[in-house]
Amino acid sequence: MNVLRSRRKFLFTSASALAVSPFALSDHHKNRFQIALSQYSLRALIKDGSLDALDFPAFTVDKFGIKAIDLWEGGLPQDKLDNDAYLGKLKKRAADAGTDLFLLMTGALDASEKKREASLAKLTPSLTRAQKLGCDYVRIFLKAPGEEEVPAIAQCVEALKPYSDAAAEKDVMVVIEPGASPLSQRGAFLAKVMEKLNHPACRLMPDFGKQKENIYDGTEAMLPWTVSVSCKMHSFDDEGNQPDFDYPRLMKMIAKSDYKGMLAIEWEGSKLEPIPGVKASKALIEKSLAAAGV
Repeated sequence: MNVLRSRRKFLFTSASALAVSPFALSDHHKNRFQIALSQYSLRALIKDGSLDALDFPAFTVDKFGIKAIDLWEGGLPQDKLDNDAYLGKLKKRAADAGTDLFLLMTGALDASEKKREASLAKLTPSLTRAQKLGCDYVRIFLKAPGEEEVPAIAQCVEALKPYSDAAAEKDVMVVIEPGASPLSQRGAFLAKVMEKLNHPACRLMPDFGKQKENIYDGTEAMLPWTVSVSCKMHSFDDEGNQPDFDYPRLMKMIAKSDYKGMLAIEWEGSKLEPIPGVKASKALIEKSLAAAGV
């Protein structure tokens, strides 16, 4: 059984899991991380028609040797998002390529009282899509209203509770990535939302590029609630390092935590084409993990 999927089932069946990291481990053995690839990284190839979404799984294995992938709804044919035959075909293509479709990326949940209902209605179909694709997670952004933490946390919890309940019914987990509003760009704020919500079907996904203020403090705050990591990449210096973020520092922080799971490449740069950009990203993650002793 897929490690992530088996641990997710543990989350849904163990009450004690609510108070601890869902990926807590007693030993930090090697290979506890798996490098994954976000389909969004290859959006330029999908947009220009040189890469069909159905070929993405095999392409990822052939070009990068990566066997864990996440899907982006914007990278799939919009008229086939709810087409069972198409979703089934994509799932089979992934299985044939030996890849794990572990996550589906969708939009933002607006937690404000006025827009919450419409936002939930728009996002709910993504839970069914993820279930049909065999994905463990549905990634959303959380649009937290206002500027004051206490009322914003309360509204976020009210919005997330029904969505998380619906996800649990489909054996899918909601993961929140920083972004969409000033408050939810802060990892510490999202961690407070998780503490208040305390729902087994809702967790976090750090994205180094979408956090504001101190990304290191924000990532550290999110780690106890983390089930996937988005490894954002924008550019590289002459030594292959990412100038925007200190990757060795971030990987060391993650290695010291209880997190076990995906480190998903999300290439957003423009100076390199998608394929060399992803390859450089993979090399930096591997180098940084080695420096962290993993």
